[in-house]
Amino acid sequence: MTAVRTTIRPDLEVEVSPAEHLDLQRQGLLVEDPSASAGITPEPTRANPAASAAKED
Repeated sequence: MTAVRTTIRPDLEVEVSPAEHLDLQRQGLLVEDPSASAGITPEPTRANPAASAAKED
């Protein structure tokens, strides 16, 4: 059993089986540990020049 926090109740730790943990992870319902993801920074997205030109018209 693993203790996790979900996006529905981030203030409450819930014990889940490995299968339940995998299901929650696949659905994006787990609250990630901030210390584990602190070293990972997402790459900035670049604006699509064609989309920007279309908006200016």
